[in-house]
Amino acid sequence: MPITIPKSILLTPKVPSIAVVGLLLAELLISQSFHNPEPYCTLNVERPHYSTSLKETKGIDAIKLNLTTTCNVPQKYTELTSSIQKIDSNRQVAAYAFVVARRKPSGKSPKIAEFKDLFALCRLSKSVLYSGLATGFVYLENGDKYPVNGNSGKFVAVDCSIGAQ
Repeated sequence: MPITIPKSILLTPKVPSIAVVGLLLAELLISQSFHNPEPYCTLNVERPHYSTSLKETKGIDAIKLNLTTTCNVPQKYTELTSSIQKIDSNRQVAAYAFVVARRKPSGKSPKIAEFKDLFALCRLSKSVLYSGLATGFVYLENGDKYPVNGNSGKFVAVDCSIGAQ
């Protein structure tokens, strides 16, 4: 008489295999939805303007250029090369080039770095058309380096001349 060994109840799966595959797929989709987003940064270059605050606080005439980088992920710091452009003899030329500037995000948000202290001394005079220009990199907390560039768009008239004697 042959010996038959009964199939053990412990060896039979309690959950159908299709359900296991479905659970694994659901876990994969959920983990991907919480994955960090693809980094994206923008550079906002404001129009150059005569700084009344510098006139009031330091007694100097100056054209200010404000820059802001905004990312969808935290940044370590931003490094920018910027300049104030002017129209001279119907050509666009650099009126003032700033040294490379580096800023860390402010305490308000780890995703935003502001450059609010860039200015060029000027002398009150006839109107001069100015525009702002900047380019550089945002260094992200994850170690990536993201290129940014921008300009303020249209040239605007300001009654102060950079470099006037």
